[in-house]
Amino acid sequence: MTAVTLRKGWCPGVLRPMPAGDGLLVRLRITGGELSAGLAQQIARLALRYGSGAIDLTQRANLQLRGLREETIRPLIDELTQLGLIDPSIAAEAVRNVMLSPLAGLDPACADGRAIARALEDRLRHDTSLHQLPGKFGFAIDGGGQWPLGDAGADVRLIASGADRPWRIQIGGAAVLSQAVPGADAVVAMVRVTQWFCERGLPRNMLRMRDLVAADGVTAVLASGGLRADMTCSAPAAKPATGRFSPSPNAFVVAIGLPFGRLEAGILDQLAGAAPDAMFRLTPWRMLCVVCTNEREAQSLERAAVAADLVTVPGDARLAIDACTGAPGCANATTPTRQDAAGLAISLKGKTPAYRTIHISGCAKGCAHRGRAPITFVANAGRYDLVLNGSPADQPVRTGISGADLAGVVVAQGGLS
Repeated sequence: MTAVTLRKGWCPGVLRPMPAGDGLLVRLRITGGELSAGLAQQIARLALRYGSGAIDLTQRANLQLRGLREETIRPLIDELTQLGLIDPSIAAEAVRNVMLSPLAGLDPACADGRAIARALEDRLRHDTSLHQLPGKFGFAIDGGGQWPLGDAGADVRLIASGADRPWRIQIGGAAVLSQAVPGADAVVAMVRVTQWFCERGLPRNMLRMRDLVAADGVTAVLASGGLRADMTCSAPAAKPATGRFSPSPNAFVVAIGLPFGRLEAGILDQLAGAAPDAMFRLTPWRMLCVVCTNEREAQSLERAAVAADLVTVPGDARLAIDACTGAPGCANATTPTRQDAAGLAISLKGKTPAYRTIHISGCAKGCAHRGRAPITFVANAGRYDLVLNGSPADQPVRTGISGADLAGVVVAQGGLS
């Protein structure tokens, strides 16, 4: 099942819309991150009919339909219900934050966690003891392989370093992993640790598993779920390359990058039309992983993506830039971050950014990129502050930078290779 988040607004007893600078938005949580081309087209047409047509792919591999109005919420909910895209309760939907490796079942080097992800979502949907989890609390089923989920944000993570490797549990981003857990027992083990988080009684400002780990220690938290700390690991670098490839014989995949996470509904409709038998898998890297039935369909899809000016080749400067919605779409932002990001990408065209991430944030919250980045531009009263090797909340080394000057700053910081 897919579900939609509608958090604040006027629609009591059903679901509630989330306010944004460009109107209201709804968030769709796609089970397993996978939808058919036909369903993708239906979502695109709903986004156009009831909103502005703007769709965002988030770092949690969710879709957001933007630019909705109060008078369009009710008919949108009705149509989403007919498509089976509404969870039975707001509480169940709010905690159903599960990411799955996009190449699960395709990459022979990736442990297939699809059945585990479905079982975990079902447990989260029906176990009311878990419905008190904070809204951003999330889970990841990372099978490793060619596209490991890496540092994609999750509070409780099930990790296998390859198809033949055992599953282990990681909590709060700590480097320590649990002992091996059989796949059949994985959901129970993850839930036990999560229930301890719910029962522990942390202060209200401690909302993530990393807070519990900091308070009690990773060994004690694992032990609360009947697990033993067993080994350490580091998260592999994530953000796979775009383009057409075959993770295994007879598997035809096109990885399409969405500049700054934005996808217009008309373009999604065109992509689905170019590959009508394909399955679209969402990723936390603002990329679509499209599984085609044959090479001809993959080639057709790739041509459609190129025509839409999406990212289809490695080295595109837009892949190195994370930018939030910015003004006017976000009321907290004071700069048009995506417009400035596009200008920066044009200035860097044909050059290779040396940094894995250049973060352009419309405010100090840093919604587009979790944690630190080599270069971060933070909007401040219509201009930007520069933070090096830090997050938007850190002390800037320079202030008052215009959007037109971002490329010059990147070059001055040695940001090209």
